[in-house]
This record gives sequence, C-alpha cells and structure tokens, in this order.
Amino acid sequence: MNYKELSKGIISAVTVIALTVLLVFLLWKIRFILGYLFIAFALSLMGRPIMNFLNGKIRISKTISAFITILLMFSIFFAFLSLIIPLAIEQAGNLSLLDTNKLQASITEQIKIIDESLKNKHIYLFDGNYAKLLTPKYKFKIHQDTIQIGFSILSKIGISIFSIVFITFFFLREKDLFNKIIVGAAPTKDIKKVILALSNIKNLLTRYFLGICLQIFAMFILYLIILGSFRIENMIIIAIFCAFFNLIPYLGPLVGFFIINILSMSSMFTLGMDLNLQIFPNIIWISILYLIAQLIDNAVFQPLIYAKSVKSHPLEIFLVMLIFGVLFGAIGVIFAIPGYTVLRVILKSFFNRFRIVQAITKNI
Repeated sequence: MNYKELSKGIISAVTVIALTVLLVFLLWKIRFILGYLFIAFALSLMGRPIMNFLNGKIRISKTISAFITILLMFSIFFAFLSLIIPLAIEQAGNLSLLDTNKLQASITEQIKIIDESLKNKHIYLFDGNYAKLLTPKYKFKIHQDTIQIGFSILSKIGISIFSIVFITFFFLREKDLFNKIIVGAAPTKDIKKVILALSNIKNLLTRYFLGICLQIFAMFILYLIILGSFRIENMIIIAIFCAFFNLIPYLGPLVGFFIINILSMSSMFTLGMDLNLQIFPNIIWISILYLIAQLIDNAVFQPLIYAKSVKSHPLEIFLVMLIFGVLFGAIGVIFAIPGYTVLRVILKSFFNRFRIVQAITKNI
C-alpha cells in the first residue's frame, strides 16, 4: 500500500466518523420531534381499526374518518379524566377533614412500639425523640419565577399535544405516509427490504400495543381485588388510575403505591374506622398486596404478554428491559420493547447472514 492509498483510507475513515458523529448530534437535537413521530405513529396504529371501519365499511372520506378517529380517542381520554377529577376532589375533601396532629401522634406511637421491640433485641434505630421523625426539615418558598416556569411548562405541553395530534391526523389519513418518509430516505437498492421491514414493524408494534392494553386490564383486575377485599370506596376508579400509572417505569408504581394507600386511608377514615386498630393494619396489608401485584407484573405479566406480542422469549424480554434501563434509565425502559422490536426487524432484513441475528430473529 503506497502513501496515497493510505492517505485516502485515513481521510475516508475520518469522514465516515465525522458524518456519524454529526448524524448522532442532529438526532439528539431533534429527539423531541422524533418522540412526537413515534407517539403519533403509535396512536395511528391504535386508531387504525376505527379508521378502517369508518373509511372502509361506512365509506366516509379519509379526512373526516381521521378527524372522527382522533375525536373518539380524545373523548375516551377526557371521559377518563371526568371520572378521575371528581374522585380527586372528593378525596381531597375527605383528607381535609383528617386530624393531622392525631395522625402524627398515632404514627409516632407505632414507631415507639417498633423501637421498643427492637431495643429488646439490642437493635437501636432511633434516639427516642420520635416526634422529630415526622417534623418537616425543609421549608419551601414560592419564588417570583414560579408562575413563569409554570406557564412555560404548560406552553411546552400544549405545543407537544398539538404537534402529536397534527402528525397523528396525517398518519391516519394517509395510511402509508410513515412508510413514504422512511422509504424516501432509504437507498434505491434496498427499497424492497425497507418496505418489508416496515410492514413487519407495523404488525409487531400493533401486537405490542394490544399487549399493553392486556397488561393494563390484568393489573386493573389485581388492584380491584386488593381494594375490593377492604371495601374501599371508588375502588374501580382507583384501580384504573393505578393500572395506567403502572406503565411508567420506576416512578409509576411508586406513585401508584402512594395513591392507593392515601385514597384507601381516606376512604376508611370517612367510614369511621379506628386509626390504630383498623386503618393502620389495613394499610399495611394493602401495601403488602400491592407489592405482590408488582412482583407478579414484573415476573409474569410483562415478560409473557410482551413475549407473545413481539414474538420473543420471556427471558429475552426481561434482559432487554434491564439493559435498556441501565443504559438509558426510565426512558430506556419505556422504549425498550418497541425499540428492540424495531432493531430485530432491521437486523433480520439486512444482516440475516450472521448466526447471532438468525438466533434472535427466528420467530419473526
């Protein structure tokens, strides 16, 4: 190899690396737009059966069918909110009647009993000053910029919702619009492979979103059984709320834990139950059963449902969620399964000659 060939090779390698870095940088800058596209694509898949019925069976134009489909999807969302908001107002009214001083004294008494039991076994966790355990250590002040920050957040949310709805409308109206966007950026020689890959991705992601609906229903039944065992008021609404929150990795189950306990405590308080003899023991049991439900979801529902929907082994799904969670945090877990599904289809379409690719894509 002479000097000129070596120089050309180095220049080509540097150029490829520079272009790759630039592409990654640009994708990072427009990550929110890519997120809008993904969410709109997912919503269009969910609304596709309605769209097909209106446009195919009833013979309504595509534009009106897309508009009606989006209207129906938002109607379902706002109907859900109409159930949640009165519940929140009612429970807030119940909690406002709660004697916080009595509650703090009762919790302090429980901590004292636990501490004395531990001391008998020579385990010392507290210094005896139990009241300070529940005393707030930090005081929060509302700054002048708080309202501006709030309006800024609301405006960003508004822009995001409008963008997603706008993109979803056109994805619904023009069935192959998403395909055209991807195909337009693909090399001419690979167009057939790209079209086949997009078809497989759509089918698998549709199954995946149906799997999510099945998971929500399964967790709703579990939460309903837990709340029904203690005759909690508004248990159907609370179960629905916690089931939807369960889809958010890490934070969702934690928020659901506090919601189910606080609203259960409020319900039992309005029934006139004794705080120490009835409410606290029931809350402990609800917490234990809630954690068991989370274990069932993480060990059974998620691997099995997702495995059936995207045609992967349950252990494979579990490991993928762990890996994406470690690499990208909570966002990584949210996009782990759909991202891995897309990756598998791409690998099968373009790199199927490798044994490792054949192993992980044999079922699709």
